Amino acid sequence: MNDTQAMVDFLRDKYRRSIQTSESIHSAMITGRIPALDGDRRKHAGFTLQSVHEAQSMLELFETTIVAHLGTAGPMGAIAEQQLRILARPFL
Repeated sequence: MNDTQAMVDFLRDKYRRSIQTSESIHSAMITGRIPALDGDRRKHAGFTLQSVHEAQSMLELFETTIVAHLGTAGPMGAIAEQQLRILARPFL
């Protein structure tokens, strides 16, 4: 496996785990397993649902703007490779 594919696999996994974690927290807030600090569970459920949507958007953005262009000729491929490396850098 080359470096590019390893970075893609790592980041995909990271983004998917982020979605799962956000969904788990949201579910726990809805069911009351996590109490709302100020007692307003609906308000906090809204925040946790926003976190789910943000995590899903990150994966979609990664797939459509970076992964889809990796290995293509021209500037889009070069930009996608650079963006991939920038996203992976904090974890290296």
